[in-house]
Amino acid sequence: MLMRVMICVFPVPAHLMPLVPFAWALQSAGHDVCVASPPGYPSGVAVPDFARVVNAAGLTAVPCGEPAPLSIHDMAYPGYADLLPTREESESYVDALGIRDKKDRDAWDAFYHFALLTIRDYHPPEPRPDIGALVEFARSWEPDLVLWEPWFPAGAIAAGVAGAAHARILISPDSTAWAHERCVAAGRTSLLAEAMRPLAERYGLAVDDELLFGDWTVDPNLPGLRLPTAVPTVPARFVPYTGAAVRQEWLDTPPERPRVAVSLGSSGREFLKGDWGRTAKLMEAVADLDIEVVATLNANQLEDVPDGVPANVRVVEYVPLDQLLPSCAATINHGSYGTFMASVAKRVPQLICDTDEPARLYGTATDAGIDWEFQCEKAQYASTTSAYVTECGAGVRLNHQVQSPSEIRELLGAVLEETSYREGARSLHEEWLTLPSPAGIVPRLEELTALHRAGKARN
Repeated sequence: MLMRVMICVFPVPAHLMPLVPFAWALQSAGHDVCVASPPGYPSGVAVPDFARVVNAAGLTAVPCGEPAPLSIHDMAYPGYADLLPTREESESYVDALGIRDKKDRDAWDAFYHFALLTIRDYHPPEPRPDIGALVEFARSWEPDLVLWEPWFPAGAIAAGVAGAAHARILISPDSTAWAHERCVAAGRTSLLAEAMRPLAERYGLAVDDELLFGDWTVDPNLPGLRLPTAVPTVPARFVPYTGAAVRQEWLDTPPERPRVAVSLGSSGREFLKGDWGRTAKLMEAVADLDIEVVATLNANQLEDVPDGVPANVRVVEYVPLDQLLPSCAATINHGSYGTFMASVAKRVPQLICDTDEPARLYGTATDAGIDWEFQCEKAQYASTTSAYVTECGAGVRLNHQVQSPSEIRELLGAVLEETSYREGARSLHEEWLTLPSPAGIVPRLEELTALHRAGKARN
């Protein structure tokens, strides 16, 4: 059976990229695939003209509604102040849920301070016109299957209205299901369920586990990074899609010295100035080594290095990691999930930048707007990925706040010289290979769609 498949995603490249290989796999099997989302907005969180990003990936875009400010980040919802993340609310849940160890606290912080805030942007108490347009597109197009990522659960509402089977595709460890189950077990209100309730009730849908987590979940996390939940899953391989570009000729010449990639993220570099002194320290650390460094950094990230980079560093603002990493002996990166998995896929040892502070975001409404408190100098998932790389012997953790350039230089030298790190990266790569590819799970998605769609009625 050929299917119509509608993919729903928060309009930002970092959320789309992990889904692209699954969309390609479904298209290659003959299924009709589209990506439906709000058109985006120049807020620094969502991006404008998101359809262009979708089209650049070779996919069909369906922009739903008109560009509109985000409900919380852009203060477009009249009651936005009540939906900002606060220290008091977060800590009350931490106490009630009995969260004690660091792994659990990191999972809670990922849900409350980032995923929930982003969910509220498009799912405020008063439903948004662009989300209404998305639901109406699903009603008229009648997809057989809706795939959605956990930070944009409007896809579940669209599926319920259209009578479609639906499933989540995780883009990181499943903090949303984990947090919901912890809340239910502790007898506390599920913040995820409450965020979804107004939109669900508007369309006469029950706020149950099926709505919140799909008929099933596609889980492309490595087994050791999965959070314990009761949701039914289809394991899959996280195949990194890192964009497309004309291949640069210098990549075709094998490096004469060990090549090291430095990649510190793209999501925030367009609006964040500087890099907390991290880039300057890294540049000083690599300056005296007999290596070739390729740094994918833009002007904002290089603001802390006003006198220029060392002679052994080539700065390239953008090159797809799947083009660059195969020639690299190591990568120094910021620990985001996509960059971490790209390194795993290319069997490259990693030095992941992390710090000892928590990644938490608080907001206070003022007469001048929102006063954001976000002081940590690391990526959201840096602690998770650095701990896993270290545990697997596939790399080391860097902390620019406490380590000197000479200490960083010694760690990089060890990763390049000691065979154990290459063996660890190879083992991690082999674990990744044991998971079925996006193309490999297409028959299972077809079976589950037929099973779950049977008997579903359109709303």
